[in-house]
Amino acid sequence: MESEQKDKREMHKTNCSDCGNECEVPFKPDPARPVYCKVCLQKPRTPRKSTLTNETEMKSPKPVVEPKPVVEPKPVVEPKPVVEPKPVVEPKPAVDEQSILLTKYQYLLADFDNYRKQKDKEHENLSKFGNRKIIEYLIDIYEDLKRIIDNSDSNDSSSQVLTLIIKNIESMFKEQSVEIINSVGNPFDPNLHEAIAYTENPDIDDNVIISETRSGYKIYGQVLRPSKVNVCKNKSVRSGVDIDE
Repeated sequence: MESEQKDKREMHKTNCSDCGNECEVPFKPDPARPVYCKVCLQKPRTPRKSTLTNETEMKSPKPVVEPKPVVEPKPVVEPKPVVEPKPVVEPKPAVDEQSILLTKYQYLLADFDNYRKQKDKEHENLSKFGNRKIIEYLIDIYEDLKRIIDNSDSNDSSSQVLTLIIKNIESMFKEQSVEIINSVGNPFDPNLHEAIAYTENPDIDDNVIISETRSGYKIYGQVLRPSKVNVCKNKSVRSGVDIDE
């Protein structure tokens, strides 16, 4: 039975992988597997490595490629502005503090000396001219007493008393550096005199004081009261032309 079944199997022709002779095998030859004939099949042999043709060569597994790490993009760095170098400043020479303090002291001393001189001048002016108003009143009284004496009898006892008072006032005037301004016969000076009238007199030079209506006084060289005077003013005529016109 078994032999009949074997004979019924379909036979396939192929070449022996060992001797190369044509043989029949009861299976469909596989190019990837060696096929032997009955003679070669009986021979002892060492196991052979399967020879793989280019067509049947087993493809080796592809190596596992590890994924590349994700590289984060670098931040964009803005270029730094170009900084111009600062100019080189030469070091200042060392300051001598003692000389500075000495200079400040000298200035302070000079300011104090000027202040002292100013105060001394003010005090001196106050002592000289502080009684100016009182002396002006005394001048009026002094002139009234002189007019009384001029118009009274010199042998009168009251006149003698008034004369004594006048002398005391004149002594006080001398102590206070009060002096009368001499006017009659001198040239007219607007800083010392006040002209209240002009008179023509060919015998007297032009601009000369003829008379005085009120005496003037000075105190410490400064005008306390100007003199009121009458000045000579002559008209000069040359070639029929009045120069004063």
